[in-house]
Amino acid sequence: MAILIYFIASVFIVIGFLMLFSFHRTRRWEFVLMSFVYSASGLSAGYSLKWWPLVAGFVVAWLLKFAGYDPDKAANSALHPSKSKNGASE
Repeated sequence: MAILIYFIASVFIVIGFLMLFSFHRTRRWEFVLMSFVYSASGLSAGYSLKWWPLVAGFVVAWLLKFAGYDPDKAANSALHPSKSKNGASE
């Protein structure tokens, strides 16, 4: 069980570092927030050898996505032109 916790915790830490790298390229603060959540949950699970920090970090990350801190949401809306009230593109 300890090896599985170490493996998943290391995956969370790698995701956190990849999000920091994405922040460095895009300068979007949502990546810093999500990076902190994933890295902190991975580090605390690896240090304590408990499974619940991983679940808590995953739940907090999804709550942040539902709250609107999803980095992909603004990027996708920037790619599509806005529509006026009658449905025609501006």
